[in-house]
Amino acid sequence: MTLTPMMKIALTYITILTLAMLSYFTGIVYYANLAGFIGAMGIMYLFFKDRPEDWDENSAEALEDKRWRKMWYFVLGFGIFASLIFGSLWNHQFGGMA
Repeated sequence: MTLTPMMKIALTYITILTLAMLSYFTGIVYYANLAGFIGAMGIMYLFFKDRPEDWDENSAEALEDKRWRKMWYFVLGFGIFASLIFGSLWNHQFGGMA
């Protein structure tokens, strides 16, 4: 079974949301930090990913790629947001990992 791009986005979003909610309900901030790590690594991968040089900006393939990148940025940005809210800002130790 191959995953469609929308299924990949949905699974990533569900994973990040699950980690954020686990952090909220259990009080263990490391779950939210893991969601933020997933978000940060994904954004770096998307940002630095090589794209073909011969693409026309207005071609159907380039517009489709831009649309998917926007969706990925939203999902991965939510991971960083959840990490800040549930991991860092509500952490009673505020960064005291040890």
